[in-house]
Amino acid sequence: MSGQLIGTGPREEVVTPRLRLERWHDAHFERFARFMRDPDVIRYIRAEPLDGAKAIVQHEQSLAEWEENGFGKRAVIESGTDEWLGFVELSRVGPGKGCRDEDVEIGYFVAPSRWGQGIATEAASAARDEAFDDAGLDELIGRCRVENTASARVLAKLGFRLLRPHLLPGGIVVDIHRLRRERWPGPADRRPRGVRDGRQHGGSDYRETG
Repeated sequence: MSGQLIGTGPREEVVTPRLRLERWHDAHFERFARFMRDPDVIRYIRAEPLDGAKAIVQHEQSLAEWEENGFGKRAVIESGTDEWLGFVELSRVGPGKGCRDEDVEIGYFVAPSRWGQGIATEAASAARDEAFDDAGLDELIGRCRVENTASARVLAKLGFRLLRPHLLPGGIVVDIHRLRRERWPGPADRRPRGVRDGRQHGGSDYRETG
C-alpha cells in the first residue's frame, strides 16, 4: 500500500487511505511523551517507561534527524478522526545493535487500542515506499525481539526477509530483517532493470561494523 508524497524536498505529509503521516514537529511532543509511558507500547523496546527528560532528548533527536538525513519520525494521524495513533520512523541504526552503523531501519508504534486493525502495516508500508522512492535508499533493516511476533508479521507483509538473530546485552535476542530495493514490492517502473520478482539474495554478503 503506497503512500502519496505531498510537497517537495523533505515531505511534510504522507497520505494513505486511512492515515496522515506528519513530519515530526514540536506539536507532537506531548502526545509522544504520554504514549511512551504506556507499558504495552514499550513492552518490547524499553525496560521502563520514558521519563520526561529522556522524552525531551528523544524528541530533539527526532527533529535533528530530519535536518541531517532528510527523513525521520512521522506522527500517525487517523484522517477521519484526527486521532493521534502513534508514530512510524526511518532512522540510522548506529553502533552496537548487530547491524552496520550506517544502516537505516524502519520502526512502527501504534496505540494498543488500535492493534489488529492493520494501522501499523499501512503506516509502515508508506514509510518503506518513502525510503526507496523519495529518499533513494538501497535497503532497509527491520529489527524486532524474537517474542514480538506481531512486529515480525508486519515486516513479512512489507517484503522483509529474516537475515539473522542477534544477541543484545541482558540476554535479549532480536531478529534482524532486511529488504533490498530490488525486492521492494513498489511500482514496477521504480525497480532496477533486469531484476525479476521472486529473486532473493542471501545474507552471506552482509557485514556488520557495529
